[in-house]
Amino acid sequence: MSRGSVILRKCLQVLGVWACLHMPAFAHPHIFIEGGVQLVFNSQGQIVALRQSWKFDELFAAYAVQGLPRSKAGEVAPEELQKITKEWMTALADPESHFFTEAMQGANKFAFGVAKDAVTTWDAKSAQLTLSFELPFVTPITPAKQAVEVDISDPTYFVSFAYKGSSAYRLDGAPQSCRINYISPRPLDPKTERLLWSIPADQKELPPELKEVTKQLSHQFKVTC
Repeated sequence: MSRGSVILRKCLQVLGVWACLHMPAFAHPHIFIEGGVQLVFNSQGQIVALRQSWKFDELFAAYAVQGLPRSKAGEVAPEELQKITKEWMTALADPESHFFTEAMQGANKFAFGVAKDAVTTWDAKSAQLTLSFELPFVTPITPAKQAVEVDISDPTYFVSFAYKGSSAYRLDGAPQSCRINYISPRPLDPKTERLLWSIPADQKELPPELKEVTKQLSHQFKVTC
């Protein structure tokens, strides 16, 4: 398989063809996302959905909208944003990545239904794209003293997430007794960072020792009631 086809295949697995057709071969990570998380409760005090927002870095956004029609004010045509959304949501729903998101309570892992309410917005001032979507749970979750944990990360370190401040994670409609705590990833040591940055883009898999290390890069959100 050629270098170009490997990069394209990897990009398709992660975020679809719109940006990856023109992305250069950066080292790991390739894409940087400023995230937002919201857990949605029903009137019975159960968690029924997980809303996320992903604001992509300017460089990725520039490649994603390259060549797309824009207004004089720099706005991207709504129909083009709809196409981007459809491509991304199809790619992210792949079981291999599945929105880089897991939810569990102890050993019990919860299944998500079909994602909905997906929309991509373009901020002409900051030149950034934001993808927002909702992942409903197949079965409502009853939180208790044992925390409901949401983990978000890319084990291949192709995508790097960041959650900035307490406004980046919250509860919607939760009982007053419920709390959400965020546990940030443990920082990598400088040697490991250099090794990750040195991996070429055409290398599909991380070496086993680095894959084990990147497990510590998970962003954890724990809900207790």
